[in-house]
Amino acid sequence: MRFAFALLLGALVGLVAFDTATATSSGELLPSCLEIVNKARPVSGGDIDIPPSGLSCWHYMAAIQNASVLEDVRGVRLLGICAPPETTLIDYIRIFVRYARKIKTQESNAAALAVVALSKTFPCEASGTRK
Repeated sequence: MRFAFALLLGALVGLVAFDTATATSSGELLPSCLEIVNKARPVSGGDIDIPPSGLSCWHYMAAIQNASVLEDVRGVRLLGICAPPETTLIDYIRIFVRYARKIKTQESNAAALAVVALSKTFPCEASGTRK
């Protein structure tokens, strides 16, 4: 299963690497995500006030969160991320920020970095399903 995940991640990185001029790097996304971590505040009704400078991160990570639940016909998560259902988008962003700061690689592809960080934080069982 780990081989399949590594193969899928390698294919994802390879597809994105062909057009690196338009791919978002972790260095480009990180400042926007930091704005959310540092400045986003809850408002009435359970909504969150996102600063305009954080919107690119918000939308980018929302796409990652949506993709993270994709499964094949056997129920195996395609990205190897098995986050609990109560995991919020803010949680995804905090995990990305923490991991991006830790590795300090500014040129890495933001999507690949997010998938690695999230799959390490929320690993799936050997079968590829949520624990």
